[in-house]
Amino acid sequence: MNVLIVEDEPNYADTLEMFIDELGYKLTGLAQEGQKALRLFRENPPDIVLLDINIEGELSGIDLARLFQAERPTPVIFITSYDDKETFERAKETAPHAYLIKPFDPQQLERSMELAMLRAFGSTHEDDVFEKDRHVILAKEFFFIKERNKLVKLTIEDILWVSVEDKYCILNTAEKKFVIRLSLKELADRLNPQVFVQTHRSHIVNIKKVDDIDLSQFTISINNREVPLGKSYKDNLIYRLQML
Repeated sequence: MNVLIVEDEPNYADTLEMFIDELGYKLTGLAQEGQKALRLFRENPPDIVLLDINIEGELSGIDLARLFQAERPTPVIFITSYDDKETFERAKETAPHAYLIKPFDPQQLERSMELAMLRAFGSTHEDDVFEKDRHVILAKEFFFIKERNKLVKLTIEDILWVSVEDKYCILNTAEKKFVIRLSLKELADRLNPQVFVQTHRSHIVNIKKVDDIDLSQFTISINNREVPLGKSYKDNLIYRLQML
């Protein structure tokens, strides 16, 4: 899905841009005022427009919506601070697909975008002979991780350990690191608990890749690197290991 964002508040613009990237959609442009938005709309026609009503310049978001629809009917979702009836009635005349009040709920925005595309273009699953298997997980032995505009394959058994920084998980392999926006708990739910074990509040290790465990220093050695072993996790790790 190609998305055009028209928003003059930097914080909301950044949030929307990050949101579009996380959903795997393509951002065709970001405009703060009407004339630039029109130019971007014409140069690279989007599938959907996320549009603020009160923007910089002579054209309002409602004016833009009318111009967009006159040139090429395109789903529009208004994201605005205005919740008064008068503004809503004016916006309604442009037949938007949704009207969301700031601060918006990301889940509500995602659903509004999906419904807008469905209403505009119909189902995208026509002639899908595997429709009944849509929710079956493919190839549990590897992940695909989004890096810019590519999906990069990562074989799960190549993961040496996982660490956490802020809201991101870092998947460490012998060759490189992969950074994903996922909590440690969410990632752990996708890993085999017979192979991966939590050794610290911010670390999970692939037990097959462990070279040694220093019980005095509370560290684990993997590929010539040391990973912390939390005291509260040591007993569980020892209990689960086969020891002679």
